[in-house]
Amino acid sequence: MARRAGRQVAAEQYFASAMTILGRDGAAGLKIGPLCRSLGVTSGSFYHHFGSWAGFVRGLLQHWEDEQTGRVVELARATSDPLERLRVVRRLAVELHHGAEVAIRAWAQLDPEVGRAQSRVDVQRRIALEQVIGDLVASREDAHRLAVLGYSLLVGFQQTCSPGDRELLGRMFDDFQGLVLAHAAPHGTR
Repeated sequence: MARRAGRQVAAEQYFASAMTILGRDGAAGLKIGPLCRSLGVTSGSFYHHFGSWAGFVRGLLQHWEDEQTGRVVELARATSDPLERLRVVRRLAVELHHGAEVAIRAWAQLDPEVGRAQSRVDVQRRIALEQVIGDLVASREDAHRLAVLGYSLLVGFQQTCSPGDRELLGRMFDDFQGLVLAHAAPHGTR
């Protein structure tokens, strides 16, 4: 951990600050100086903590993958009720740091390592959504198609709408949930 005015700064604090910077300034704004200033630490503490910019980027991408994908999957699986799992996924999708995700997707076009992380996240999220939907609909084909549609809805929203308009995204996911339930098997499970 790096020192910050007598207290410790954990890697997670660097990553949270980086997501804020990404959401506000894009990948071009994510630099060591602004990141360290946002936390009140020196660049020396950054290098002590991560070793290099590449080490930081690897850590940030892993953190994003774990927190914004792994956590969503874990929380969705925490309930045995298939409809409640869908509601949890909806809530967590609305709560994502959409501005940072837009910046990561743009960054992924320029940096192969970020691109690989973005691809992994896309695949993991789509598979997780397909599993949640698969517990509600009778057909695996329907579950796959609906998962692709639902994930495309999220990415499309991030790319074409104001990332801060969580109300609109929530209403869109309400419509999506209605579509999933229209395909639901009797009694809500397969």
